[in-house]
Amino acid sequence: MSVQENKALYRRWFEDVVSRRDAALAGQLLGPEYRLHFPGMPGPVDRDGHMELLHAFWTAFPDWQETVDDVVAEGDRVVIRVTGRGTHEGPFQGLPPTGRHVTATGVGIARMEGGRIAETWAEYDALGLLQQLGAFPMPEPATA
Repeated sequence: MSVQENKALYRRWFEDVVSRRDAALAGQLLGPEYRLHFPGMPGPVDRDGHMELLHAFWTAFPDWQETVDDVVAEGDRVVIRVTGRGTHEGPFQGLPPTGRHVTATGVGIARMEGGRIAETWAEYDALGLLQQLGAFPMPEPATA
């Protein structure tokens, strides 16, 4: 696939699978040996594990939407920067629903193979998200 096709494929992941909750499409976009490297996980997760994470997130934030802010690609790698927004209406990492509207940023790096996503490395502002939910105190404003 071309670099442009790879960029479009990874963008579809965020726009159609994550934001529109098209779980059936996930099976088409992720390769059979897919692996996700995700912060806090003891090792890579497979396709089913990634979908379990997504379903838990959708339960916690049923209105979650991600906006693609930047896409950069070279060869078989695509990097996407996203901003997600949603309302905390279900349990999340042991926290009961707060009803708070939150915003979180993240970066994903995907390796493409055979027209599918073969591997992903994801990073997101977990601390910022948990601070917005009240799990950790917000930092004091800086003074000059």
